[in-house]
Amino acid sequence: MTPRSLFSVGTLVLLVLAAGCDKKPEIQVYQLVKAPPEFADGSATPAMTPQVQPNTGDEQTAEIIATPASRWEPQPPSAMRQASFLVKGDNGAIADISLVMLGGEAGGLLENANRWLSQLGQPAITAEKLAQNEQHLTTSIGDATVVDLQGLPQGADPAKDGRIIVAIASSGDKTLFFKIRGNSELVDAEKDDFIKWVGSARSLEAKASPTAVPATANAASDSDEPPVKWEAPGNWKVVPASSMRYASFAVSGENGEAGDISVIVFPGDGGADLDNVNRWRQQIGLPLVDANQLNSSIVVVNGHGASISTVVMTGASAGIVAGWVRSGGRVWFFKLSGPTRLVTTEKANFVKFLESVQFHS
Repeated sequence: MTPRSLFSVGTLVLLVLAAGCDKKPEIQVYQLVKAPPEFADGSATPAMTPQVQPNTGDEQTAEIIATPASRWEPQPPSAMRQASFLVKGDNGAIADISLVMLGGEAGGLLENANRWLSQLGQPAITAEKLAQNEQHLTTSIGDATVVDLQGLPQGADPAKDGRIIVAIASSGDKTLFFKIRGNSELVDAEKDDFIKWVGSARSLEAKASPTAVPATANAASDSDEPPVKWEAPGNWKVVPASSMRYASFAVSGENGEAGDISVIVFPGDGGADLDNVNRWRQQIGLPLVDANQLNSSIVVVNGHGASISTVVMTGASAGIVAGWVRSGGRVWFFKLSGPTRLVTTEKANFVKFLESVQFHS
């Protein structure tokens, strides 16, 4: 492993916004260490996520890789989150860590800061007050604005809440939210590693910039036959497909665990296989692989006239089985994701599903 080099950003000052308090803000100084780019290694809080239509998973054209602390426990990916972790402290203290990528400005800094303050039981602040306290961090993906907010909502459990630190950055036409929320003392203890995580972020650009193809546009113009057919397992429940998905299914495990199956189609080649696989691995906290490691892990599943490349990725708490095939000037992505035990159990059904795939010529 190569030595870490100092990430030169001058001085990063994180000021605690203590809304409604006359005390002088506490000033803390950090130096950031940028992780080497070749290493990248819920109690989810959906209410903390901006209510904007997300760009998720394979639907993103510019993915972000960042190196989490080794003690952060990866959580199963969700519709809103590109990365999700949980960290535990003493006496039941926990903190939730997330990376969310949204299209556009996603509401703006002031609106989001006041929403987070409200969630912490604090009054709103003005743009002038926010400007006095916000700080900026230069990263390889652009300028990030960092805010550190404290407060405990009425009736909240202090072991699980009391502080939010957020870094907001823009990348192309998207807004990135790096966030840690939880027990105040634990969040404070994790602040250095959180800032290093943000500082290590880099963009994983796909070679192509695909745009999802609406399902209604996939069929041949002279035929009502769909462009692809398959037989879904009986225990999979069809769920409404989003604007970015051609098809979507849900599956439940014996203990109520939930799994997600998606089918997504892009025009063109959909980017490099290595980039796509490393993006999926990063989503469940696995380290990146090189081309040789990828090639040795690919298993080909033969559908009806289609050879589908597949990889199995299992982390401590979440897993993904992904398949992809290029057909008729498009690339099709098939993915099963969820808790590791469910993904392991459901893998055989997913393979049978891929074996039933037949494209309309």
